[in-house]
Amino acid sequence: MKKTLFFLTFVNNFIFAQNADLFNNNWYISQIILNGQTTASPVMSQGLPNSTFIQSTSGYVFNSQYFNIAGVNINFSQAQNSFTKTGGGCTFADYNGPNMQAAQEYDQKNCDFYVGSIPPSGTVPNGTVFNYQIINNGTSKTLIITNVTTGNKVYYNNSFLGTKENALKKTFKVYPNPSIDFLIVEDLEKNLKVKIYDLSGKLLFETLSSGKIVKIDVSVFQKGQYLLSIENFRSEFFMKN
Repeated sequence: MKKTLFFLTFVNNFIFAQNADLFNNNWYISQIILNGQTTASPVMSQGLPNSTFIQSTSGYVFNSQYFNIAGVNINFSQAQNSFTKTGGGCTFADYNGPNMQAAQEYDQKNCDFYVGSIPPSGTVPNGTVFNYQIINNGTSKTLIITNVTTGNKVYYNNSFLGTKENALKKTFKVYPNPSIDFLIVEDLEKNLKVKIYDLSGKLLFETLSSGKIVKIDVSVFQKGQYLLSIENFRSEFFMKN
């Protein structure tokens, strides 16, 4: 009996160590790719809740949350960065705030990715394997979860308008948001590192601020959501139309 308990404790500690970043960060859903179609998280009238990995008495649970929750019971692989779905379900509360239709459709996409829906999406059966990758973006991290069978992906960031660390940092003004051609950033200081990342963590733009105002040409960027990171300031997301 003692050997069995020791083995279970060892396995649990090994899994947590292997996936420590999953548990030590608050993840904020930012983008879903289903069947080749990319959708960025619509803006709601309330703050975006965080998605979390939880260790329970019966194993592990991942709650992927936008307004509603797609919750899946999972088992981690000991050999690679992946987990297997063993069960799950979705909540179906009604969001009735601004941007209601887009928000409700996004909730459905989150559920479709982990649990499934009526055809043509079909179900996501137990035994489905999901790979995960964590990318360091300098000031933040991006988590990418991929359905191995379909190639569908969900992106998360660990600093969506802020963790406690972000809340303590200075803020800047950025407009227009969404942007088409140029992004204007105000209330800065000279010689600060200004960077733009896409949601995969790829650095797309880098410069030094020359004064209180910086004008950035984003016309060559594809439509979607991006992270604007400025040294000593709280990171902000913006949309490119």
